[in-house]
Amino acid sequence: VNRSSWSEKSDAALRRERLADEQFDAFLNKCSTEDPNDASLFPITEEVVKADVHLTGPCYTSFRKRVGAKGCKVKRREATPGERKASGDKRQGKLYVISITCPGHPTKAADTKAKAALAAAAKKKKAQDAAVRKAEKERTEREERERLAALHRANVRERYGSIVGEGDEASKRKQSPVKNSSTMDSFVDVNVTSEALIKHAQTVHEERTFNIRTSVRKDEAELMAELRRNHAKEESDLRSQMCNKQSELISNANAEYDGIKAKINVACGKTLEQDCVKETGYYNGK
Repeated sequence: VNRSSWSEKSDAALRRERLADEQFDAFLNKCSTEDPNDASLFPITEEVVKADVHLTGPCYTSFRKRVGAKGCKVKRREATPGERKASGDKRQGKLYVISITCPGHPTKAADTKAKAALAAAAKKKKAQDAAVRKAEKERTEREERERLAALHRANVRERYGSIVGEGDEASKRKQSPVKNSSTMDSFVDVNVTSEALIKHAQTVHEERTFNIRTSVRKDEAELMAELRRNHAKEESDLRSQMCNKQSELISNANAEYDGIKAKINVACGKTLEQDCVKETGYYNGK
């Protein structure tokens, strides 16, 4: 079904929307009768559109835009069972009651809307500036933590080297240079505790044992490969000898089996001949 030419608002829905517009205009006219210089009278909020004026989704969107263009605010709530019954509307879907708030005198609605827009823009800019400042602060704090951590690691390595000796294998490992990004580094007290030194020694030990295992496995693989290459011919010759021995033994077994079968046949043939001679006095070989 091609619905491209269909309207999203029926005639009945349009009539209810126009009625809601009229009720809103009446509300604005009522607000206009108030003293524009008496700020205490505003904002004014009223339930303008009752449950008997049902606005569909598209109609409510249009109505809300029109109300907003006048500097007012719109809000709706679901109708109570009593309001549904009083409306006389028999539809099964939800019914709503629409409230409208007039924040200021309608003659000053443009000024009020402009001030609200400026306030919203200022609030948005303030939030953006706060987010930028927060991100910059977090970046600075993160860089400072990284700098102090690098300085601490350098001090731990230096202290460790002074304890175990500069000639120790661990002190010869390549380390990333620490850049002093601030002239205050010389005044920063980065305490090197025994726990930090032991942890560094453990790290050095783990790296050393890992390198030992890796090196031994590599050497083992190379030696085994060389051993397999050197003994490949001996292994082939041994397999050939075992195959020949197996063939010879099986051949001997087959020959022995054939001899046993021949003996059995000969022995059985003589016995049969003797039995026939005893019974008939002759044997024709059948």
